[in-house]
Amino acid sequence: MHRELLSLPKNRTLEIVTSGTPSKEALVLHHGAFGSSENMAPIFKLASELGYFAIGITRPGYAGSTRREGRRTNNYFLETQFALSYFDIESFVSIGWSSGSPAAFSDTQDHRCVGVVTIAGDAPRDSADWEIYLNKFQPNNPATELSIFPSCDDLREVNGKDLAPLFNQYLSQCDVEVCNGSFGEDIALACRHGLSSGDFGALDDLESDAAPWGLNLSNIEQPVAIFQGLEDRMCTPAHGHFLADKTRNSTLILKPNEGHISLFYNHVDEIVNHAISYLKS
Repeated sequence: MHRELLSLPKNRTLEIVTSGTPSKEALVLHHGAFGSSENMAPIFKLASELGYFAIGITRPGYAGSTRREGRRTNNYFLETQFALSYFDIESFVSIGWSSGSPAAFSDTQDHRCVGVVTIAGDAPRDSADWEIYLNKFQPNNPATELSIFPSCDDLREVNGKDLAPLFNQYLSQCDVEVCNGSFGEDIALACRHGLSSGDFGALDDLESDAAPWGLNLSNIEQPVAIFQGLEDRMCTPAHGHFLADKTRNSTLILKPNEGHISLFYNHVDEIVNHAISYLKS
C-alpha cells in the first residue's frame, strides 16, 4: 500500500492509498467513519495479488485530505473523479464499508462506474418508510442496551486491545473476536491515522449520513452487491434490506453470523470476487 497526497484546486489536498500497478480499470475503496483507507488493507492486498489496481479515497476532513465543509452524499463522487482522472482510469467498481457506502453509491454518477459493492453500509434515513424497516429488520443478537459511542479523542489514541471495551455493546461477539484478533491493530491504526488531523471528517460523515442524500437509488443502473451481517448492531439489517429494496439491480448477501466489523474481515475474498465480476461483465 502506498499513500499519496494529490493537489486539488483551491489549495486543497486529497489523500489516497493505492496498491498494485496502475491500469485502465480499478477498484475504488471508501473507508468507514472514524477511520482511513488502511482499515481496508485486506482488499488492497488481495486486489494487488490478483493483478488489479486499487485506489482508496480518504474523505475530506480525514488524515491528509482537506475538509470540504457541507459535503453531502450526492457530491462525494467529486474526490473520486479527481483520483480517476489522475490515474487515467476508464472503468471502476466502487466498494464502500459502513459510512463509505454512501460514497460508493455517489460514484454511480460517474459514467466510468460499472458496479458497486457495499459492506455493512449506511442507508438513507429520511424515507417515509425508514422506521418500518428499522422495526422489521433487527439484528439477530441485539444489544441489551447501547453504551456511549467512543469519542474522537478516545479513538485518536486507541490500540487494538482497547477497541472492544470502547465500542462495548455496539459490537456483537463476532466483532469482538475480530478486534481481539490479528486485525485489531490494523483497525486501531486506521482510527489513529484517520483522526490525526482532527474530528471534522467523522463529524461531517455523521451529519451527511443523516441528511437527505440527494440521490435517487431507484435510478442507479449499475449492479450493486449489498453485504449485510445479521448481527450488525451499528448498521442493522434494516440498512441492507432498505438498500436492496430501493435499488433495482441489486443482490442482497446476508451473513447470519457476522457483525459490522467481522463481515468485512471474514469475507474479503467474496467481496473482491463480486467487484471483479462487475469489471469483467
